[in-house]
Amino acid sequence: MSFMFSSGRFRRSPVPAVFPAVFLAVFLIWAMPGNASADQAQAPGTSPAAAAIQAAPAAKKAQPSRKNARPARKKNPPSQAAPAAASQQPAATASGPKEESPAQARAPELPEGPAGDAARAYAQGDFLKARDIWQKLAEEGDAQAMNNLGVLYDQGHGVEPDTGRALHWFAQSAKAGHPSGMSNYGRMLEQGRGIAANPQEAARWFDLAARQGQPEAQYNLGLLYERGRGVPQDDKAAAAWYSRAAAQQQSESLARLGHFYRAGRGVAKNPGRAVLLLYAAAMSGEAGAIRELEEMAKEGPARQAAVLFGQKLDATDRAAMRAALRKSGTPASRESDDFICDLYDVRRVVPGAEQMAACYGPGSPAPLGFLKIDYAAPDKATAAQILHMVEERFGPPSAGEGDDARLWNLGSVVVATQYAPTHRQMSLMYMVPGVYHLTRRP
Repeated sequence: MSFMFSSGRFRRSPVPAVFPAVFLAVFLIWAMPGNASADQAQAPGTSPAAAAIQAAPAAKKAQPSRKNARPARKKNPPSQAAPAAASQQPAATASGPKEESPAQARAPELPEGPAGDAARAYAQGDFLKARDIWQKLAEEGDAQAMNNLGVLYDQGHGVEPDTGRALHWFAQSAKAGHPSGMSNYGRMLEQGRGIAANPQEAARWFDLAARQGQPEAQYNLGLLYERGRGVPQDDKAAAAWYSRAAAQQQSESLARLGHFYRAGRGVAKNPGRAVLLLYAAAMSGEAGAIRELEEMAKEGPARQAAVLFGQKLDATDRAAMRAALRKSGTPASRESDDFICDLYDVRRVVPGAEQMAACYGPGSPAPLGFLKIDYAAPDKATAAQILHMVEERFGPPSAGEGDDARLWNLGSVVVATQYAPTHRQMSLMYMVPGVYHLTRRP
């Protein structure tokens, strides 16, 4: 297993009470039947390898990505998605992926020995020490260390950027069978960085890594099938690979699969599933997904704006929200700029509610990114009453699964409810996609 030091792995949860929005979206998405399967991700009558290397019409060449785990955030329409690299930051072998944050008191669990020492050095910004350790491990045949060196030279961390050396180490890692090395080598081949562009060979390496479960490779292979670059154009195959990567919460795949369900490309048209997938991607800051949610909101039924305590939630900030809450007589349990979230006791001002968390993005003024109100819901009937209250205000939900989780797409704000019977609680959440992802980073 690999332990990744990517921004997607290390996110600080604002406060324990705040419900993780992306988890809600993924729960809703995969609770719905009929997801695409990558088992059909090859052309009829061909083997997976043969399908990956068939000639296809040339497509517009992708621009090189400067990031090494996720693609650059392109300001392009949905059909112009960019390829992703396999690992934004180097990995070290460990017992499994963790959700630890560098900002938390206890350090992430890392293996003993050189691999762990290198990982700790990298996490602390000591790239030269990490490079020296990985260099030695790579020379001893460690395929993961080879990939990590490739990342260092590709990004210029602790070394001068060197496309040739990055390509060398990615190639060595790929040939040694490391999935991230395969995916990164495929990306260099697809983009023609340090080597002549060869989309057919890139597809072959993406396919090998994708079938080992590497999410960026699955996304990249889906992108090639969508574009018909290096493989026959095949929307069904693209949707299938996006589906596999989306199941691992790979944000670009969530966005592309959401677009496919919206347009009915390679899958049956399903606006509800499209909203859920785009929502999950938007919560990670995918600009294309945020834009598509806003477009879908304009196409759908007219809904009230998200306004609480006299504040339009997609246009307010910490200072304005605090002033409005004081004016309403809402007592604060905690108001401190040292924390991402302010906490309030709303029992006197919101009937049936207990606590509210208001969480903000960085900057001055700090924009509101997330607001969550917890209601006491001792039974299903009480939860249904709260849900009815939300439906009266915003209309039928855009998507959902029974009474436990529903979602309203207002465009610049997404509203969601989540019933937790074991906690006897119903949560009402307002999320501003353009800011929310910033509230969950160290």
